[in-house]
Amino acid sequence: MDDYKYQDNYEGHAPSDGYYRGNESNPEEDAQSDVTEGHDEEDEIYEGEYQGIPHPDDVKAKQAKMAPSRADGLRGQADLMAERLEDEEQLAHQYENIIEECGHGRFQWILFFVLGLALMADGVEVFVVSFVLPSAEKDMCLSSSKKGMLGWGFSMGTNYHFHSWRVFVIICALPCTVSMVALRFMPESPRFLLEMGKHDEAWMILKQVHDTNMRAKGAPEKVFTVSHIKTPKQMDEFIEIQSSTGTWYQRWLVRFKTTFKQVWDNAMYCVMGPYRMNTLILAVVWFTMALSYYGLTVWFPDMIRYFQDVEYKSKMKVFVGEHVYDATINFTMENQIHRRGKLVNDKFTKMYFKHVLFEDTFFDECYFQDVTSTDTYFKNCTIESTTFYNTDLYEHKFINCRFINSTFLEQKEGCHMDFEQDNDFLIYLVSFLGSLSVLPGNIISALLMDKVGRLKMIGGSMLISAVCCFFLFFGNSESEMIGWQCLFCGTSIAAWNALDVITVELYPTNQRATAFGILNGLCKFGAILGNTIFASFVGITIVVPILLAAASLVGGGLIALRLPETREQVLM
Repeated sequence: MDDYKYQDNYEGHAPSDGYYRGNESNPEEDAQSDVTEGHDEEDEIYEGEYQGIPHPDDVKAKQAKMAPSRADGLRGQADLMAERLEDEEQLAHQYENIIEECGHGRFQWILFFVLGLALMADGVEVFVVSFVLPSAEKDMCLSSSKKGMLGWGFSMGTNYHFHSWRVFVIICALPCTVSMVALRFMPESPRFLLEMGKHDEAWMILKQVHDTNMRAKGAPEKVFTVSHIKTPKQMDEFIEIQSSTGTWYQRWLVRFKTTFKQVWDNAMYCVMGPYRMNTLILAVVWFTMALSYYGLTVWFPDMIRYFQDVEYKSKMKVFVGEHVYDATINFTMENQIHRRGKLVNDKFTKMYFKHVLFEDTFFDECYFQDVTSTDTYFKNCTIESTTFYNTDLYEHKFINCRFINSTFLEQKEGCHMDFEQDNDFLIYLVSFLGSLSVLPGNIISALLMDKVGRLKMIGGSMLISAVCCFFLFFGNSESEMIGWQCLFCGTSIAAWNALDVITVELYPTNQRATAFGILNGLCKFGAILGNTIFASFVGITIVVPILLAAASLVGGGLIALRLPETREQVLM
């Protein structure tokens, strides 16, 4: 009987009397209890935890069930993207009407002023280093100057000289500083806020623009009639962590990761997305313009300085085999070469050597006191029983010279050059004239931008600028170089203006700033490269800089014609 009951229970049948007998054991349960002896309740396996390696058939079945849901998710994302694009198109047309209602007045003029200062800061940063560095090097006695320097300065004490390059740097820093402060008081772009789904903030700013302009026009009672603005469907929401959630480090890390992802996605959208061809073409145009424009605008002052040096050296006086005995020299010696001479018992006191070379000259029992020098050297000279007291004739100024019983006492420290005589105001005047010459080009491009079109203005301006480059072959004097520089700058500025406009109009609002930043960074790289390449050929040849600039302008202008025209396009 017991064996029968065991068999029935083992096969899963209930006892014949229909009652469950709790004291009857199941062999399977007994086996499990033996295996799990000493097992705590906390170690039990719950649903959702690892319960062994799944069978391959189960994995395939699960993937088959998930495939439709994934497809539905992709279709839902595509529908969401299409809906957002439709919303953006509606917003673009509605926004144009809203801006017309806000009018054009005081608010826009304030905005123009602030952004103009920021643009000034952006434009001056490329030139200020090239112009100031030689003056700073000379002021700090780092090396001899290769470029001109600013016609004034003043001293503070005996060791510090406040020269005009410092004032120049301060003046150049003012637009950046003022614009940085002013931008803090300007509102965010309402179009950008709408793209980010911040309707109420955008509406308040547009109302501020409307009210500011209406008050300036004498119609403060005019009401802003817009009540609702179309907001595009949001693909991703920026998750703001409350101050009560997590630590400050966690909140900062999440914000940083989210912002970085947004910036990265925008950059990839411009480079790899549907705008990649426009970005590639614009990158080539920006780079070629920067390489040629900034390279030539720094090359012009260098060439003018080179012409000055050539003319200066043509007036150099050469003295050969002169003998001077028992003389006292206390005047300035400038632009002279003394070869195979003999100076005995001569005194050089309180004097200035400027571009003087002593070559194969013998000095015997001479005395140098309170002497300063610029570009002055002693080469293959024999200096015997001579004393140098309080001079700046340092060791590097004596090349292959032989000293016999000579002494150097209390050499000058710091920089003791006469800056007023070494300054060259003409170099900075040339730069100022080049900058002033862009004013007519700015006015003409502003008047013709919508009539001619962006592409024709870019291509035409770059091609005309390339033609102007070839006229530089005929620039053999300072006045001719100044004239060609003004013509080049005046014609090329139209391409810059049109390039800025078309770059803004080719990208949607939420990618516009990112794209402009990428292209502007490439522009700065081209400017630095142009400055380096063009300056290296000064005094060697003018062919390479001219041909390089012309080829860059022609290539960039022709490639720019492949961009889509945006003259009649509504900004997305």
